[in-house]
Amino acid sequence: MKAISIKQPWATLIAHGIKDIENRTWKCPQKYIGQRVLIHASGCHGKRFEINLTDEQMKQAFPLITEKSTSGKWDFGSIIGSVVISDCVQNHPSIWAEKGVWNWVLKDAVLFNKPIMNVKGKLSFWDLRWRKQNELTY
Repeated sequence: MKAISIKQPWATLIAHGIKDIENRTWKCPQKYIGQRVLIHASGCHGKRFEINLTDEQMKQAFPLITEKSTSGKWDFGSIIGSVVISDCVQNHPSIWAEKGVWNWVLKDAVLFNKPIMNVKGKLSFWDLRWRKQNELTY
């Protein structure tokens, strides 16, 4: 199954169905529109990240960000859920859409009960496959 790496806290907000747009400088390839992809919470920032949200975004995200930050239970380097990429446009009306970039429209988010831990991400889309029981390859 295809996966895409996303930095925290955005990966968690997407997997929880709060953030409905992923902003990228590149257009999502047409073959992934309508497809479910795995959400990989990257580990590139270790356990430190900066959050700059608008007031509207903060209203939606604050309870989850507060809970995760208080408990220290952010997942890094893990597959945490999946989402369907339903469209790829520019200037989407969502509060999560940035101007001047491609807005990947996301729907039907699924948060996994237990993340798949210790997965190294990659740039762009990448494959996550099961080789044997409990053995990953990518």
